[in-house]
Amino acid sequence: MVTVSFVEEVGMLDEVGRIRRYARSARSAWVLVVFVAASIAAPGIWASLPASGQESIEDARDEREQARQEKAAAAAELDAAKADDAEVAEALGAITELVNAQQLQVEEAQRQLALHRSELLMATAEVQAAEVEQAELELQLSQTAVSGFVTAGEVDTGFLQVDDVTRALRQEALLDEVNADTEELLEQLLIVQEDRDIAEVRADNALAESTRIESELAVILVDLESQQAVQAKLKAEMETRVRKWQAELAEAQAEEAKLTDFIRREEAKAAAPPPSPAPSAGNPSSHGFQWPLSAPITSGYGYRVHPIHGTRRLHKGIDLAAGSGSAIAAAKGGTVISAGWLGGYGNAVVISHGNGLTTLYGHQSKIAVTVGQSVGRGEVIGYVGSTGQSTGPHLHFEIRSNGAPVDPRPYLP
Repeated sequence: MVTVSFVEEVGMLDEVGRIRRYARSARSAWVLVVFVAASIAAPGIWASLPASGQESIEDARDEREQARQEKAAAAAELDAAKADDAEVAEALGAITELVNAQQLQVEEAQRQLALHRSELLMATAEVQAAEVEQAELELQLSQTAVSGFVTAGEVDTGFLQVDDVTRALRQEALLDEVNADTEELLEQLLIVQEDRDIAEVRADNALAESTRIESELAVILVDLESQQAVQAKLKAEMETRVRKWQAELAEAQAEEAKLTDFIRREEAKAAAPPPSPAPSAGNPSSHGFQWPLSAPITSGYGYRVHPIHGTRRLHKGIDLAAGSGSAIAAAKGGTVISAGWLGGYGNAVVISHGNGLTTLYGHQSKIAVTVGQSVGRGEVIGYVGSTGQSTGPHLHFEIRSNGAPVDPRPYLP
């Protein structure tokens, strides 16, 4: 067992104090180097206030986000069941835009969180490794220091007790070697301590940033879930309306085909009988047709955007604006081949005039003729209404040739 005298203990304490002072000065210098290097790598540390260009970009982003939030709030308050199609579509677009933006925020936050968690794991592992290495170096340093003091004691008495000067010189050289090892161990220990401190700072920063991002992500996810619920509600409403439009379109097409077939069958049965005498109502055209009523044209024959379905389709006749209950006259004498409800036409009358020509009078409030009845030109056949697919009181008037709709204007005066 090695015995250390009081003087040697004092010497060891002085040596430890010197080592600690050196470590503090070296650590301060190392921290300064690290800070300067970080400042060079990330100049934003010095610029606490952003440039005016950066401010304007951030302001624009904030304004855009606020506008998105306001639109989304309005969409959430919209009563989709009572809103019209355009309002529902606009609300769905606004909420979808916000949801897409928030999903991008979530993806970016998750990416940043993964990076910081990875950095935390790496830094923690480096701290643990540095602590193990530091403990080993401190043990080696302690053993080397004790060995050095013991060797020094032997050298001090060696010159007095040994006649062999060469042996004493060898012992002194061994002491120098021990001192050299001590300095090298001290240098290694300082490096390991600094590495550990830097790794601890990295770990603390990564943990703090991960916690901050997790908090922000939780808020974003709650808001995103709320917006997605509104989006799903509006989307379901829009899909319901689209299915309804598609069903109405299919029904209208089926009615059109049914009407065409009906007219062709009736025309094929026999030529229309001669019309019974009827009072004249206006001057007829060269084709023998007159206007069914005196009213302005609100929609002519041809392709247009349907006022109810919102789709572009052929308008097969002309619309005449007149007050509800206005009398409708037969445009030409003929035989009534249909009088009653006719799908989207509502209450309608179809008259056959011979030579493959028929006329149709739709959306009537009341029908004044029956199937098989002969009517003369100008005779009242019904009254203006808004039955069927109609946006208001008017007469929908068609002329068909062999069952197919044609432009009525060339047949009228």
